[in-house]
Amino acid sequence: MGIKDILIQDDQMENQLRFTNKKELFNKKIELPEDSGIYQFYDEYEKLLYVGKAKNLKNRVSSYLTKGANKKASLLRNQIKYLELIITKTESDALILEQSLIRKKKPPFNVQFRDDKSYPMIHISSNKEFPEIYVSRKKQKEGVSFGPYANVNAMRKNIEIIQKVFQIRNCKDVNFKNRSRPCIEHQIGKCSAPCVGLISEKEYKENVEEAKNFLDGKNKSILKNFYKKMDDYSNRQDYERAKLYRDKINAIRDTQKNQSIFTLYEDIDVIAISSDSFSTCLSLVQIRDGWISATKNFFPETKNMFTNEDLLEKFIASYYFESSEKEINLLTNHKISVETIRSFKEIDKSINLIRTNKKNKFLLEIAKSQSSDRLKRKDFYDWIAPAFENLKKRLDLKFLDKIEAFDISHISGSNVTASCIVFSDKGPEKKEYRSMNIKTDKNDDYFALAEAISRRISSLKKRSLPFPSLFLIDGGKGQLNKVKKELENKNIKTIKIISVSKGENRKEKYDKLHIDSVKKEIDLEEWKDISRLVQFMRNESHRFALTKHKARRTKALTSSDLDQIPLIGESLKKELIRHFGGIKRLKDAEINELKKVEGVGTKKAILIQKHLN
Repeated sequence: MGIKDILIQDDQMENQLRFTNKKELFNKKIELPEDSGIYQFYDEYEKLLYVGKAKNLKNRVSSYLTKGANKKASLLRNQIKYLELIITKTESDALILEQSLIRKKKPPFNVQFRDDKSYPMIHISSNKEFPEIYVSRKKQKEGVSFGPYANVNAMRKNIEIIQKVFQIRNCKDVNFKNRSRPCIEHQIGKCSAPCVGLISEKEYKENVEEAKNFLDGKNKSILKNFYKKMDDYSNRQDYERAKLYRDKINAIRDTQKNQSIFTLYEDIDVIAISSDSFSTCLSLVQIRDGWISATKNFFPETKNMFTNEDLLEKFIASYYFESSEKEINLLTNHKISVETIRSFKEIDKSINLIRTNKKNKFLLEIAKSQSSDRLKRKDFYDWIAPAFENLKKRLDLKFLDKIEAFDISHISGSNVTASCIVFSDKGPEKKEYRSMNIKTDKNDDYFALAEAISRRISSLKKRSLPFPSLFLIDGGKGQLNKVKKELENKNIKTIKIISVSKGENRKEKYDKLHIDSVKKEIDLEEWKDISRLVQFMRNESHRFALTKHKARRTKALTSSDLDQIPLIGESLKKELIRHFGGIKRLKDAEINELKKVEGVGTKKAILIQKHLN
């Protein structure tokens, strides 16, 4: 079967699979990650306006939702319609990628300078008889290149280390060919003087290969040797030399920091897939000339009828059939059939599968982070309005404007936390989400649920807000009846109540739906027109409750008796715990022992001992 036959067969399927590439709408409802990375703003015609970098994307991008500080910022903000993100491992990666994108795409709102300097790279002219090492900000046609490096000082220090360890020359060819005796670089031990024959070509090239391995990250043995020498000099109390090796180790660690934006491939497409209970996101990361040039996120318009392998096969068939590229280097961790690859030859195209290895594994990680992040923040809720209408009919309601869902989270009755999330037919209304710290720590979900409902009703009354049409409870018939009784006690008859409970093996396809006016439970799978909405809200209320509960638990665990002592700040508290290894040993400490901690005098030592005992 050829590629055309595959496409024709797909067109004839009852449920035709389409991949929709959707950019995110830029508005106040957008959810943003707190990772470092790149953000790209587009206008209503999907034309790129601006490329920016951020250590924290959430903080940086959110700032564009407020009034600009100057005329240019205001003008940009008024034109932004869509947003695209590229998440990076480090802030340095974001810096490098931002520069590359600006240089290639030339967005109108980015300042561009004619000299357009780039980050430096280390080059070794390995094509020569006696290669030299040097720094350049431009790509070199011959030899090998390493980098680019955001930390220029650390890079230069690394070159210095390479010269001392491997003694590679750094002189220009014109000087190298005309020397009759060794230069000062040899005298200070930074060059093996190949210019005057003090080292054979074979031995020199072995040193060059070691230097390349070092720059390529294969430096465990070198670091091990440095650590050994540092420890040896330290034991001899030769601290100056020990410090020298410590500085060398730090320089190596800093310079060899993973710059995951740069790759060894010229052109390659990386594909990763992420799925949840309701949706699938397929992320395509395109690398051109060794740089990430674009990321695209595709959402198959299907109700999870296909496996990830099937989705990938069909995506490749449709996307690359339309593509103008003839040679496609593809990296993915999903299997692709030989038949699909062969079929592209019929249309004069070639797909080359790249094997995953240590060098390119991080590219898959980037693509996977893109797909999972985009899936978490998907804002395509056009399916919710029809689900609202279907639920209204199923429950025989006159109208359904809002639904509030509740859940309880705790561990054996400690830090009991309730969540209340709000949905309209447009999707989650996150500004209306609320969490409640239940006043009594008690291993009783019914008790906590009753308190949460009571406090929610009181809050809505106090703010003169209308009651929702429906309450959705995470739980079974028991939880539903408890909420029903609570509403009856408050003489509220306008709120319909449903609950959803886990079925056999806690699998969603066995979920049970309970309705306040119906005695018999309903298999949610039978009501497919509303099951996605009910489960989505139940899962969201659970996620929100769990998040808030974990935050409370973390705060409780990190607090201690030291918090109650006046004049003891955070840094001193940490120092005391670190010095004594825990609160128990700290309580047993004598005045003189406490005074050994930096920042603790006699008065503070007495104060600490008095409060702790």
